[in-house]
Amino acid sequence: MSAPDPAIRQARLIALVTAGVMFMTGLDGTVIVTALPQMARDFGVRPTALSSSIIIYILVSAAMLPVSSWIAERYGTRRVLMIAIAGFTLSSILCGLVGSLTPFLAARALQAGFASLMVPVGNLVLLRVTPKRFLVQALAISTTPGLIAPVVGPPLGGLITSFLSWPWVFFINVPLGLFGLVAAYRLIPQLYAEKKAPFDVASFVLTAGALCALIFGLDRLSAIDSDRRLAGIIVLLGLALAAYAWRHARTAEHSLMPLDALRHESFFTATITAGNFMRVPFNAQGFVLPLMLQIGLGLSPFQAGMLLLAQNAGDVVLKPVASKALHRMGFRMALTSGSVTMGLSLAACALLDTHTPFVILLLILFVVGMARSIPFTAMMSISFADLTETEMGGANVLNNLANALASAVGISLSALILNLLSSGAAHPDLGAFRIAMLVLGAIALGGAPLWARLSDQAGAEVTRRALPHADMV
Repeated sequence: MSAPDPAIRQARLIALVTAGVMFMTGLDGTVIVTALPQMARDFGVRPTALSSSIIIYILVSAAMLPVSSWIAERYGTRRVLMIAIAGFTLSSILCGLVGSLTPFLAARALQAGFASLMVPVGNLVLLRVTPKRFLVQALAISTTPGLIAPVVGPPLGGLITSFLSWPWVFFINVPLGLFGLVAAYRLIPQLYAEKKAPFDVASFVLTAGALCALIFGLDRLSAIDSDRRLAGIIVLLGLALAAYAWRHARTAEHSLMPLDALRHESFFTATITAGNFMRVPFNAQGFVLPLMLQIGLGLSPFQAGMLLLAQNAGDVVLKPVASKALHRMGFRMALTSGSVTMGLSLAACALLDTHTPFVILLLILFVVGMARSIPFTAMMSISFADLTETEMGGANVLNNLANALASAVGISLSALILNLLSSGAAHPDLGAFRIAMLVLGAIALGGAPLWARLSDQAGAEVTRRALPHADMV
Protein backbone atom coordinates (compact mmCIF):
# COMPACT_ATOMS: atom_id res chain seq x y z
CA MET A 1 0.00 0.00 0.00
CA SER A 2 1.43 3.38 -1.02
CA ALA A 3 1.91 6.09 1.60
CA PRO A 4 -0.66 8.90 1.63
CA ASP A 5 0.32 11.99 -0.37
CA PRO A 6 1.60 14.62 2.16
CA ALA A 7 0.14 17.46 0.07
CA ILE A 8 -3.32 15.88 0.10
CA ARG A 9 -3.06 15.15 3.83
CA GLN A 10 -2.17 18.80 4.49
CA ALA A 11 -5.03 20.01 2.27
CA ARG A 12 -7.49 17.75 4.09
CA LEU A 13 -6.43 19.11 7.49
CA ILE A 14 -6.62 22.72 6.29
CA ALA A 15 -10.07 21.99 4.85
CA LEU A 16 -11.17 20.81 8.30
CA VAL A 17 -9.87 24.01 9.93
CA THR A 18 -11.67 26.10 7.30
CA ALA A 19 -14.81 24.04 7.90
CA GLY A 20 -14.53 24.82 11.61
CA VAL A 21 -14.29 28.60 11.18
CA MET A 22 -17.07 28.50 8.59
CA PHE A 23 -19.29 26.66 11.06
CA MET A 24 -18.43 29.15 13.82
CA THR A 25 -19.29 32.22 11.76
CA GLY A 26 -22.36 30.58 10.22
CA LEU A 27 -23.67 29.58 13.63
CA ASP A 28 -23.05 33.04 15.08
CA GLY A 29 -25.01 34.67 12.27
CA THR A 30 -28.15 32.60 12.91
CA VAL A 31 -28.13 31.58 16.58
CA ILE A 32 -28.95 35.17 17.61
CA VAL A 33 -32.33 35.21 15.83
CA THR A 34 -34.34 33.38 18.49
CA ALA A 35 -32.64 35.34 21.30
CA LEU A 36 -33.74 38.78 20.04
CA PRO A 37 -37.00 39.08 22.08
CA GLN A 38 -35.22 38.39 25.40
CA MET A 39 -32.37 40.73 24.45
CA ALA A 40 -34.89 43.49 23.66
CA ARG A 41 -36.50 43.12 27.10
CA ASP A 42 -33.12 43.35 28.84
CA PHE A 43 -32.04 46.36 26.75
CA GLY A 44 -35.42 48.07 27.21
CA VAL A 45 -36.06 48.49 23.46
CA ARG A 46 -38.55 47.17 20.93
CA PRO A 47 -37.52 43.87 19.28
CA THR A 48 -37.53 45.55 15.86
CA ALA A 49 -34.76 47.88 17.06
CA LEU A 50 -32.44 44.88 17.24
CA SER A 51 -32.70 44.34 13.50
CA SER A 52 -29.91 46.93 13.37
CA SER A 53 -27.60 44.33 14.95
CA ILE A 54 -28.11 42.07 11.93
CA ILE A 55 -27.74 44.91 9.40
CA ILE A 56 -24.56 46.27 10.99
CA TYR A 57 -23.06 42.76 11.01
CA ILE A 58 -23.74 42.35 7.28
CA LEU A 59 -22.49 45.83 6.38
CA VAL A 60 -19.22 45.57 8.34
CA SER A 61 -18.57 42.12 6.91
CA ALA A 62 -19.18 43.39 3.38
CA ALA A 63 -16.92 46.41 3.90
CA MET A 64 -14.06 44.20 5.10
CA LEU A 65 -14.27 41.67 2.26
CA PRO A 66 -12.08 43.62 -0.20
CA VAL A 67 -9.14 43.81 2.25
CA SER A 68 -9.20 40.25 3.61
CA SER A 69 -6.77 38.75 1.09
CA TRP A 70 -4.48 41.82 1.16
CA ILE A 71 -4.18 41.65 4.97
CA ALA A 72 -3.56 37.89 4.96
CA GLU A 73 -0.94 37.95 2.21
CA ARG A 74 0.89 40.95 3.69
CA TYR A 75 1.04 39.89 7.35
CA GLY A 76 0.92 36.10 7.01
CA THR A 77 -2.05 33.77 6.78
CA ARG A 78 -1.52 31.92 10.08
CA ARG A 79 -0.95 35.12 12.05
CA VAL A 80 -3.99 36.87 10.57
CA LEU A 81 -6.28 33.86 11.03
CA MET A 82 -5.25 33.44 14.68
CA ILE A 83 -5.75 37.17 15.38
CA ALA A 84 -9.16 37.00 13.66
CA ILE A 85 -10.27 33.97 15.71
CA ALA A 86 -9.01 35.53 18.96
CA GLY A 87 -10.68 38.86 18.16
CA PHE A 88 -13.93 37.14 17.21
CA THR A 89 -13.91 35.20 20.49
CA LEU A 90 -13.18 38.26 22.65
CA SER A 91 -15.79 40.41 20.87
CA SER A 92 -18.30 37.56 21.38
CA ILE A 93 -17.63 37.81 25.12
CA LEU A 94 -18.21 41.58 24.91
CA CYS A 95 -21.53 40.99 23.14
CA GLY A 96 -22.67 38.85 26.07
CA LEU A 97 -21.48 41.25 28.78
CA VAL A 98 -22.98 44.55 27.58
CA GLY A 99 -26.20 45.84 29.10
CA SER A 100 -27.61 48.26 26.55
CA LEU A 101 -28.15 48.56 22.81
CA THR A 102 -25.42 51.03 21.78
CA PRO A 103 -22.42 49.14 23.24
CA PHE A 104 -23.94 45.91 21.96
CA LEU A 105 -24.00 47.29 18.41
CA ALA A 106 -20.36 48.39 18.80
CA ALA A 107 -19.35 44.92 20.00
CA ARG A 108 -21.35 43.33 17.20
CA ALA A 109 -19.57 45.50 14.61
CA LEU A 110 -16.20 44.49 16.08
CA GLN A 111 -17.25 40.85 15.94
CA ALA A 112 -18.25 41.20 12.29
CA GLY A 113 -14.90 42.77 11.42
CA PHE A 114 -12.96 39.81 12.77
CA ALA A 115 -15.44 37.28 11.33
CA SER A 116 -15.00 38.77 7.86
CA LEU A 117 -11.33 37.69 7.94
CA MET A 118 -11.79 34.15 9.17
CA VAL A 119 -13.44 32.32 6.27
CA PRO A 120 -11.75 34.25 3.38
CA VAL A 121 -8.30 33.67 4.90
CA GLY A 122 -9.04 29.99 5.48
CA ASN A 123 -10.25 29.64 1.90
CA LEU A 124 -7.19 31.48 0.57
CA VAL A 125 -4.83 29.04 2.31
CA LEU A 126 -6.86 26.07 1.15
CA LEU A 127 -6.80 27.24 -2.47
CA ARG A 128 -3.07 27.96 -2.35
CA VAL A 129 -1.94 24.59 -0.96
CA THR A 130 -4.48 22.12 -2.38
CA PRO A 131 -3.37 20.09 -5.43
CA LYS A 132 -5.81 20.60 -8.31
CA ARG A 133 -6.68 16.89 -8.35
CA PHE A 134 -7.96 17.12 -4.74
CA LEU A 135 -9.73 20.49 -5.02
CA VAL A 136 -13.28 19.11 -5.33
CA GLN A 137 -12.93 16.92 -2.23
CA ALA A 138 -11.26 19.70 -0.23
CA LEU A 139 -14.01 22.20 -1.01
CA ALA A 140 -16.70 19.62 -0.20
CA ILE A 141 -15.09 19.12 3.24
CA SER A 142 -14.71 22.84 3.95
CA THR A 143 -18.20 23.96 2.88
CA THR A 144 -20.41 21.27 4.42
CA PRO A 145 -20.55 22.90 7.90
CA GLY A 146 -21.65 26.14 6.26
CA LEU A 147 -24.81 24.32 5.15
CA ILE A 148 -25.49 22.88 8.60
CA ALA A 149 -24.89 25.97 10.77
CA PRO A 150 -27.84 28.08 9.48
CA VAL A 151 -30.24 25.24 10.31
CA VAL A 152 -28.74 24.34 13.69
CA GLY A 153 -28.44 28.00 14.76
CA PRO A 154 -32.08 29.06 15.40
CA PRO A 155 -33.17 25.98 17.41
CA LEU A 156 -29.89 26.03 19.36
CA GLY A 157 -30.40 29.71 20.12
CA GLY A 158 -33.93 29.01 21.32
CA LEU A 159 -32.71 26.17 23.54
CA ILE A 160 -29.94 28.29 25.08
CA THR A 161 -32.23 31.28 25.61
CA SER A 162 -34.94 29.13 27.20
CA PHE A 163 -32.75 27.21 29.66
CA LEU A 164 -29.86 29.63 30.25
CA SER A 165 -29.97 33.25 29.05
CA TRP A 166 -29.21 35.15 25.86
CA PRO A 167 -25.54 36.01 26.71
CA TRP A 168 -24.72 32.30 26.41
CA VAL A 169 -25.62 32.55 22.73
CA PHE A 170 -22.33 34.44 22.42
CA PHE A 171 -20.39 32.66 25.14
CA ILE A 172 -20.59 29.36 23.24
CA ASN A 173 -18.06 30.90 20.85
CA VAL A 174 -15.38 30.75 23.57
CA PRO A 175 -14.68 26.98 23.46
CA LEU A 176 -15.08 27.00 19.67
CA GLY A 177 -12.62 29.89 19.41
CA LEU A 178 -10.04 28.25 21.69
CA PHE A 179 -10.20 25.07 19.65
CA GLY A 180 -9.87 27.08 16.44
CA LEU A 181 -6.80 28.91 17.76
CA VAL A 182 -5.02 25.64 18.54
CA ALA A 183 -5.97 24.14 15.16
CA ALA A 184 -4.83 27.26 13.26
CA TYR A 185 -1.50 27.37 15.10
CA ARG A 186 -0.76 23.71 14.42
CA LEU A 187 -2.16 23.27 10.90
CA ILE A 188 -2.26 26.59 9.00
CA PRO A 189 0.98 27.51 7.17
CA GLN A 190 2.36 31.04 7.23
CA LEU A 191 1.94 32.18 3.62
CA TYR A 192 2.76 35.60 2.18
CA ALA A 193 2.29 37.32 -1.16
CA GLU A 194 5.23 36.97 -3.52
CA LYS A 195 5.33 40.78 -3.79
CA LYS A 196 3.94 42.97 -1.02
CA ALA A 197 1.69 45.55 -2.66
CA PRO A 198 0.84 48.91 -1.07
CA PHE A 199 -2.66 49.46 0.28
CA ASP A 200 -4.95 50.91 -2.38
CA VAL A 201 -7.17 53.36 -0.46
CA ALA A 202 -9.28 54.29 -3.49
CA SER A 203 -10.02 50.64 -4.23
CA PHE A 204 -11.09 50.03 -0.63
CA VAL A 205 -13.33 53.11 -0.43
CA LEU A 206 -15.01 52.48 -3.79
CA THR A 207 -15.54 48.73 -3.33
CA ALA A 208 -16.63 48.87 0.32
CA GLY A 209 -18.88 51.85 -0.39
CA ALA A 210 -20.50 50.09 -3.34
CA LEU A 211 -21.16 46.92 -1.32
CA CYS A 212 -22.61 48.76 1.67
CA ALA A 213 -24.83 50.98 -0.50
CA LEU A 214 -26.12 48.05 -2.57
CA ILE A 215 -26.80 45.77 0.40
CA PHE A 216 -28.46 48.49 2.50
CA GLY A 217 -30.41 49.86 -0.47
CA LEU A 218 -31.70 46.43 -1.49
CA ASP A 219 -32.74 45.73 2.10
CA ARG A 220 -34.68 49.01 2.26
CA LEU A 221 -36.16 48.47 -1.19
CA SER A 222 -37.75 45.20 -0.08
CA ALA A 223 -39.09 46.51 3.27
CA ILE A 224 -42.82 47.07 3.28
CA ASP A 225 -42.71 50.33 5.27
CA SER A 226 -39.65 51.94 3.67
CA ASP A 227 -39.23 54.94 1.39
CA ARG A 228 -38.63 53.03 -1.83
CA ARG A 229 -37.65 56.19 -3.69
CA LEU A 230 -34.80 56.82 -1.26
CA ALA A 231 -33.90 53.12 -1.32
CA GLY A 232 -33.73 53.23 -5.12
CA ILE A 233 -31.41 56.25 -4.96
CA ILE A 234 -29.11 54.35 -2.56
CA VAL A 235 -29.04 51.35 -4.93
CA LEU A 236 -28.20 53.64 -7.87
CA LEU A 237 -25.42 55.19 -5.79
CA GLY A 238 -24.10 51.70 -5.08
CA LEU A 239 -24.15 50.85 -8.79
CA ALA A 240 -22.31 54.06 -9.62
CA LEU A 241 -19.64 53.32 -7.01
CA ALA A 242 -19.39 49.76 -8.32
CA ALA A 243 -18.79 51.09 -11.85
CA TYR A 244 -16.03 53.38 -10.59
CA ALA A 245 -14.55 50.51 -8.54
CA TRP A 246 -14.52 48.30 -11.64
CA ARG A 247 -12.90 51.03 -13.71
CA HIS A 248 -10.29 51.64 -11.02
CA ALA A 249 -9.55 47.90 -10.72
CA ARG A 250 -8.85 47.73 -14.47
CA THR A 251 -6.28 50.52 -14.40
CA ALA A 252 -4.75 50.56 -10.89
CA GLU A 253 -1.44 48.77 -10.42
CA HIS A 254 -2.18 47.48 -6.91
CA SER A 255 -5.97 47.22 -6.74
CA LEU A 256 -7.49 45.31 -3.83
CA MET A 257 -9.81 43.75 -6.41
CA PRO A 258 -7.51 42.48 -9.19
CA LEU A 259 -9.45 41.25 -12.21
CA ASP A 260 -6.84 38.87 -13.66
CA ALA A 261 -8.90 35.80 -12.81
CA LEU A 262 -11.73 36.98 -15.06
CA ARG A 263 -9.67 36.12 -18.14
CA HIS A 264 -10.49 32.47 -17.43
CA GLU A 265 -13.81 31.36 -18.91
CA SER A 266 -14.48 29.02 -15.99
CA PHE A 267 -14.03 31.71 -13.31
CA PHE A 268 -15.95 34.37 -15.24
CA THR A 269 -18.92 32.05 -15.82
CA ALA A 270 -19.06 30.82 -12.22
CA THR A 271 -18.57 34.24 -10.61
CA ILE A 272 -20.15 36.82 -12.92
CA THR A 273 -22.77 35.13 -15.11
CA ALA A 274 -24.19 31.61 -14.65
CA GLY A 275 -23.12 31.24 -11.03
CA ASN A 276 -25.45 33.98 -9.87
CA PHE A 277 -28.43 32.11 -11.32
CA MET A 278 -27.65 29.49 -8.67
CA ARG A 279 -26.53 31.71 -5.78
CA VAL A 280 -29.54 34.06 -5.83
CA PRO A 281 -32.28 31.38 -5.59
CA PHE A 282 -30.20 29.40 -3.08
CA ASN A 283 -29.98 32.39 -0.71
CA ALA A 284 -33.59 33.36 -1.36
CA GLN A 285 -35.02 29.92 -0.57
CA GLY A 286 -33.11 29.98 2.72
CA PHE A 287 -35.31 32.95 3.63
CA VAL A 288 -38.60 31.88 1.99
CA LEU A 289 -38.77 28.20 2.87
CA PRO A 290 -38.66 28.47 6.69
CA LEU A 291 -41.46 31.06 6.54
CA MET A 292 -43.47 28.98 4.09
CA LEU A 293 -43.28 25.92 6.31
CA GLN A 294 -44.46 27.78 9.42
CA ILE A 295 -46.77 30.50 8.07
CA GLY A 296 -47.97 28.89 4.85
CA LEU A 297 -48.25 25.27 6.02
CA GLY A 298 -48.87 25.96 9.71
CA LEU A 299 -46.04 23.75 10.98
CA SER A 300 -44.40 24.26 14.35
CA PRO A 301 -40.83 25.66 14.60
CA PHE A 302 -39.65 22.17 15.60
CA GLN A 303 -41.28 20.55 12.57
CA ALA A 304 -39.88 23.23 10.26
CA GLY A 305 -36.44 22.71 11.76
CA MET A 306 -36.66 18.96 11.13
CA LEU A 307 -37.57 19.57 7.48
CA LEU A 308 -34.68 21.99 7.02
CA LEU A 309 -32.37 19.44 8.60
CA ALA A 310 -33.65 16.89 6.09
CA GLN A 311 -32.87 19.33 3.27
CA ASN A 312 -29.31 19.81 4.47
CA ALA A 313 -28.93 16.06 5.02
CA GLY A 314 -29.78 15.53 1.35
CA ASP A 315 -27.06 18.02 0.42
CA VAL A 316 -24.46 16.45 2.72
CA VAL A 317 -25.16 12.85 1.74
CA LEU A 318 -24.04 13.45 -1.86
CA LYS A 319 -20.85 15.37 -1.01
CA PRO A 320 -18.68 12.21 -0.77
CA VAL A 321 -19.60 11.20 -4.33
CA ALA A 322 -19.28 14.69 -5.85
CA SER A 323 -15.73 14.07 -7.06
CA LYS A 324 -16.66 10.81 -8.83
CA ALA A 325 -19.73 12.42 -10.37
CA LEU A 326 -17.70 15.31 -11.74
CA HIS A 327 -15.07 12.92 -13.07
CA ARG A 328 -17.74 11.03 -15.01
CA MET A 329 -19.78 13.99 -16.26
CA GLY A 330 -17.33 16.88 -16.42
CA PHE A 331 -18.16 20.37 -15.21
CA ARG A 332 -20.29 21.44 -18.17
CA MET A 333 -22.72 18.55 -17.91
CA ALA A 334 -22.80 18.58 -14.09
CA LEU A 335 -23.58 22.29 -13.92
CA THR A 336 -26.06 22.37 -16.81
CA SER A 337 -28.04 19.40 -15.52
CA GLY A 338 -27.61 20.61 -11.93
CA SER A 339 -29.21 23.97 -12.74
CA VAL A 340 -32.18 22.12 -14.20
CA THR A 341 -32.60 19.75 -11.24
CA MET A 342 -32.18 22.59 -8.76
CA GLY A 343 -34.74 24.75 -10.58
CA LEU A 344 -37.26 21.92 -10.79
CA SER A 345 -36.79 20.99 -7.14
CA LEU A 346 -37.44 24.58 -6.02
CA ALA A 347 -40.51 24.81 -8.24
CA ALA A 348 -41.73 21.50 -6.80
CA CYS A 349 -41.86 23.12 -3.35
CA ALA A 350 -44.75 25.20 -4.69
CA LEU A 351 -46.82 21.98 -4.72
CA LEU A 352 -46.56 21.48 -0.96
CA ASP A 353 -49.81 21.92 0.95
CA THR A 354 -51.25 21.45 4.41
CA HIS A 355 -52.50 17.95 3.57
CA THR A 356 -49.10 16.55 2.62
CA PRO A 357 -48.05 13.91 5.21
CA PHE A 358 -45.03 14.97 7.27
CA VAL A 359 -43.01 11.93 6.15
CA ILE A 360 -43.56 12.92 2.52
CA LEU A 361 -42.48 16.47 3.34
CA LEU A 362 -39.27 15.08 4.85
CA LEU A 363 -38.61 13.05 1.70
CA ILE A 364 -39.31 16.02 -0.62
CA LEU A 365 -36.98 18.35 1.30
CA PHE A 366 -34.30 15.65 1.36
CA VAL A 367 -34.48 15.45 -2.45
CA VAL A 368 -34.40 19.25 -2.72
CA GLY A 369 -31.13 19.20 -0.78
CA MET A 370 -29.71 16.46 -3.00
CA ALA A 371 -30.61 18.45 -6.12
CA ARG A 372 -28.28 21.33 -5.18
CA SER A 373 -25.39 19.28 -3.74
CA ILE A 374 -23.31 18.34 -6.78
CA PRO A 375 -23.93 21.55 -8.82
CA PHE A 376 -22.84 23.75 -5.92
CA THR A 377 -19.74 21.65 -5.31
CA ALA A 378 -19.01 21.82 -9.05
CA MET A 379 -19.52 25.60 -9.17
CA MET A 380 -17.17 26.24 -6.26
CA SER A 381 -14.55 23.92 -7.72
CA ILE A 382 -14.61 25.26 -11.26
CA SER A 383 -14.34 28.82 -9.96
CA PHE A 384 -10.70 28.13 -9.04
CA ALA A 385 -9.91 25.16 -11.26
CA ASP A 386 -7.98 26.95 -14.00
CA LEU A 387 -6.33 29.74 -11.97
CA THR A 388 -2.64 30.16 -11.29
CA GLU A 389 -1.39 30.53 -7.71
CA THR A 390 -0.78 34.27 -8.13
CA GLU A 391 -4.41 34.77 -9.20
CA MET A 392 -5.91 33.02 -6.16
CA GLY A 393 -5.91 36.07 -3.86
CA GLY A 394 -7.82 38.32 -6.24
CA ALA A 395 -10.14 35.50 -7.25
CA ASN A 396 -10.93 34.83 -3.59
CA VAL A 397 -11.94 38.50 -3.16
CA LEU A 398 -14.14 38.51 -6.28
CA ASN A 399 -15.80 35.23 -5.30
CA ASN A 400 -16.60 36.53 -1.80
CA LEU A 401 -18.02 39.75 -3.25
CA ALA A 402 -20.23 37.74 -5.61
CA ASN A 403 -21.50 35.64 -2.69
CA ALA A 404 -22.28 38.73 -0.58
CA LEU A 405 -24.19 40.45 -3.37
CA ALA A 406 -26.07 37.28 -4.34
CA SER A 407 -27.15 36.86 -0.71
CA ALA A 408 -28.42 40.45 -0.56
CA VAL A 409 -30.21 40.20 -3.92
CA GLY A 410 -31.77 36.82 -3.09
CA ILE A 411 -33.14 37.80 0.32
CA SER A 412 -34.31 41.24 -0.84
CA LEU A 413 -35.95 39.85 -3.98
CA SER A 414 -37.87 37.19 -2.09
CA ALA A 415 -38.95 39.67 0.61
CA LEU A 416 -40.12 42.09 -2.09
CA ILE A 417 -42.15 39.35 -3.84
CA LEU A 418 -43.82 38.27 -0.59
CA ASN A 419 -44.57 41.87 0.44
CA LEU A 420 -46.10 42.72 -2.93
CA LEU A 421 -48.25 39.58 -2.95
CA SER A 422 -49.44 39.94 0.65
CA SER A 423 -51.59 42.97 -0.28
CA GLY A 424 -51.20 44.66 3.08
CA ALA A 425 -51.92 41.52 5.12
CA ALA A 426 -49.86 40.89 8.24
CA HIS A 427 -48.51 37.64 6.80
CA PRO A 428 -48.27 36.26 3.24
CA ASP A 429 -50.62 33.40 2.43
CA LEU A 430 -49.62 30.04 0.97
CA GLY A 431 -50.30 31.28 -2.56
CA ALA A 432 -47.70 34.04 -2.18
CA PHE A 433 -45.09 31.55 -1.00
CA ARG A 434 -45.88 29.26 -3.93
CA ILE A 435 -45.38 32.04 -6.47
CA ALA A 436 -42.12 33.01 -4.79
CA MET A 437 -40.80 29.43 -5.04
CA LEU A 438 -41.82 29.24 -8.72
CA VAL A 439 -39.93 32.47 -9.42
CA LEU A 440 -36.83 31.09 -7.68
CA GLY A 441 -37.07 27.87 -9.65
CA ALA A 442 -37.29 29.84 -12.90
CA ILE A 443 -34.17 31.85 -11.98
CA ALA A 444 -32.21 28.65 -11.32
CA LEU A 445 -33.32 27.21 -14.69
CA GLY A 446 -32.06 30.39 -16.36
CA GLY A 447 -28.48 29.42 -15.59
CA ALA A 448 -28.58 26.18 -17.61
CA PRO A 449 -28.05 27.77 -21.09
CA LEU A 450 -25.08 29.74 -19.74
CA TRP A 451 -23.45 26.66 -18.21
CA ALA A 452 -24.04 24.77 -21.45
CA ARG A 453 -21.77 27.24 -23.28
CA LEU A 454 -18.76 26.22 -21.18
CA SER A 455 -15.90 24.51 -22.96
CA ASP A 456 -15.79 20.78 -22.31
CA GLN A 457 -12.16 21.31 -21.24
CA ALA A 458 -13.08 23.79 -18.50
CA GLY A 459 -11.67 22.52 -15.22
CA ALA A 460 -10.26 19.36 -16.84
CA GLU A 461 -7.17 19.51 -14.61
CA VAL A 462 -9.37 19.23 -11.53
CA THR A 463 -11.51 16.36 -12.81
CA ARG A 464 -8.56 14.75 -14.65
CA ARG A 465 -10.87 14.44 -17.60
CA ALA A 466 -8.87 15.98 -20.44
CA LEU A 467 -10.05 14.88 -23.88
CA PRO A 468 -7.69 13.22 -26.39
CA HIS A 469 -7.61 16.35 -28.53
CA ALA A 470 -6.92 18.65 -25.56
CA ASP A 471 -3.40 19.50 -26.78
CA MET A 472 -4.80 20.81 -30.03
CA VAL A 473 -7.42 23.08 -28.47
